[in-house]
Amino acid sequence: MTKSPIDGENDPEPAYVERWKEHTTGFDRVRSVAFGLQEPRTAGWIAGEAYVSEPTTRDHLTRLVDLGILVTDETSGGRTYYPDPIYSRLTALRELVNENTAAELAEQAATVQRDIEEWQQEYGVSDPSGLRATVAGEELSADEAQTRLRRADDWMSAKYHLSLLRDAIDHYDTYTARPSASA
Repeated sequence: MTKSPIDGENDPEPAYVERWKEHTTGFDRVRSVAFGLQEPRTAGWIAGEAYVSEPTTRDHLTRLVDLGILVTDETSGGRTYYPDPIYSRLTALRELVNENTAAELAEQAATVQRDIEEWQQEYGVSDPSGLRATVAGEELSADEAQTRLRRADDWMSAKYHLSLLRDAIDHYDTYTARPSASA
């Protein structure tokens, strides 16, 4: 599937799209788009973003669902796809333990915990939802309201990352253990 600009159906694709298509398979592009989703999307939407025909995209998405990488949901707008949260978590854990020592993970966890504590003190709330509530409950400029909403998103991300770090630290020996070969 080729996206074309609104003003010109026959305009060439941007150079980065041509390079992407030249150096990747359709399956790789569909997987890349689907795995990066922040919200459920239809096969048609994914096809457009991946520059792959919709029928081929549907085949690739079915394969990704079968592999446990994506999950689906039936909505009034049709079937949607999004990354499987368990697969995503395990992939992130694998990356953390492969790229860090237990001591490095502990340092990262301490840094993230310190950031969270600073946000708690700065805004006088205990969690991101409390920070979001301050946007509606206080007289704030539009810029300050946006800053607080972005900070709440950062805080949610930090809490998730901290949970990954704690899991990686708690189970580091298990995750990095290699079975011995039998003779």
